[in-house]
Amino acid sequence: MKYLSFVEKFKPKIGEYSGIEAGTINEIENHFHVVLPLAYKEFLLNFGKASGNLLSSYYMTFPSLLENKGDAIQMINFDDRKPEIEKPLIKSSYFFFGQWQGYNFFFFECGDDENPPIKILNDSLEIIGYKKSFTDFIIEEGLNLL
Repeated sequence: MKYLSFVEKFKPKIGEYSGIEAGTINEIENHFHVVLPLAYKEFLLNFGKASGNLLSSYYMTFPSLLENKGDAIQMINFDDRKPEIEKPLIKSSYFFFGQWQGYNFFFFECGDDENPPIKILNDSLEIIGYKKSFTDFIIEEGLNLL
């Protein structure tokens, strides 16, 4: 593990976890027409099927993670507090890897960054910078709470 090596010492606290296979990651990339960053692929290979106590309520495991982008778009379209022109644009390069209670959606932009910064789409329909990298998200949102 290159990006998640720091997780080793937390494994007893994480409990039961399992990853998905590389072929499933390819299917996810094909489904969304993106190339996922290496740090996130490493997460999926280790925690993509079951994440134990690590971010277990964030809808980050397969197959539930496939619904996050659609749920985010549904929230944007359902909300009538803002006119269409003021609603955030969801780029095709955005990958929504998690959500919290259906109103905070965590994502990164797929591109050249192997460990991309994390943004959040919140229930006020704002997109804001959230964490400086995917690994920082894992540490600060997941491991610091174990």
